[in-house]
Amino acid sequence: MTNPLVSIGTLSYNSAAFIRETIQSVLLQVYRNWEYVICDDCSTDDTVEIIKSYNDPRIKLFVNKKNLGYTENGKRLRQYLNGAFVKILDHDDMLYADCINRELDVFLTKDDAGMVTCNADFINAAGKKLYVNRVPFREDAVSRKQVLDCMFRTGRNSFIDGSRSMLRREALERDFPLSAGEKLYIIHETLCAYRVLPVSLQTRISSIKDFRKAYKSLYLNRELRISRLQYINVCIVNVINYFIRSLVKILANI
Repeated sequence: MTNPLVSIGTLSYNSAAFIRETIQSVLLQVYRNWEYVICDDCSTDDTVEIIKSYNDPRIKLFVNKKNLGYTENGKRLRQYLNGAFVKILDHDDMLYADCINRELDVFLTKDDAGMVTCNADFINAAGKKLYVNRVPFREDAVSRKQVLDCMFRTGRNSFIDGSRSMLRREALERDFPLSAGEKLYIIHETLCAYRVLPVSLQTRISSIKDFRKAYKSLYLNRELRISRLQYINVCIVNVINYFIRSLVKILANI
């Protein structure tokens, strides 16, 4: 497998303010054998028109007949991803030119790689760099247990989330992307930009509920061996962390 297809997937909804920058970042990738699949959830702004303006057959747009919501739209997106490797790119984030190439190279040289991640520039709505968000490990590779222990101790999962990470296609069907024996490989360089936007109180509360639901499913998966104490800890830490992050988002965009 010397030149595998990489699927990049984006969920869009009223994304007109940022979707051009996101698409352009994909078009500028050094690695060229990719497909870019966008599932739009009935946007009411110019999102669909902007996407259609790009004349590249590798960009594939699917527009829902009715609004499905984030979770169901995500399930639909997964149906259209054909690549051996997958990257989920948020509609307001950007990949730096060498991102796909560097992360894919790890998979092609490390047989035990189940997921690859990197550092990310956190930027505000105007594109101003706020700080570098670094992966919380010094090692170049860590086990599934190390990743889970970190997540349930700190309440952080952004280092394996969305735009930063690449995974194998089959990992999309699992509760947790790393199977037993697979490792998370880390590129200690900044290969993408994650946009930090202010959110409403309703969105914050909804996100807390989604977070707890996701972590509960991991806790209930007996194969992962998450203790009850770890689950209680992450619920408490999440509430504290989320409101701190929300305050940072508000201050970053003043």
